[in-house]
Amino acid sequence: MIKFELKQAEKEDFKEIAKIYAEEFSKEPYNEPWTKEKAIYKIDIYSRYCDIFKIIIENKIIGFIIFNPNYWCPGEIVFCEEIAIKQEFQNKGIGKDTFRRLFNNYKEKGYKKAMGIANRKGRALNFYRKLGVRESEENVIIEKEL
Repeated sequence: MIKFELKQAEKEDFKEIAKIYAEEFSKEPYNEPWTKEKAIYKIDIYSRYCDIFKIIIENKIIGFIIFNPNYWCPGEIVFCEEIAIKQEFQNKGIGKDTFRRLFNNYKEKGYKKAMGIANRKGRALNFYRKLGVRESEENVIIEKEL
């Protein structure tokens, strides 16, 4: 397992986090049209109500994770908004350990449940299942083309 640090991100980290965001979510299976500027804007919005953590190896940000402690039932449910790790650092146990650390962190704060959304086309759903996460029986994502 690769050693890494997990720290609260600061505003000066947002450009590097946005770069990772735009790069990783522009790839398969997401193919989202992100630019670094749009990603910085989104990260800045998240920073107003979410906990943003940077994943660091050898003093370099290699990924990030964003948890929203206020999404549903503040103090009870924490919602994982985003996670991205640079491709060359994926499949090395970093994501798994990041989630375990943060699940424990929020549990110690009194949260009862963690929730999030996973793209069915990506590898994330299987990854989450390995962490003991299951699909919700109560909630579904709804959408409508506008």
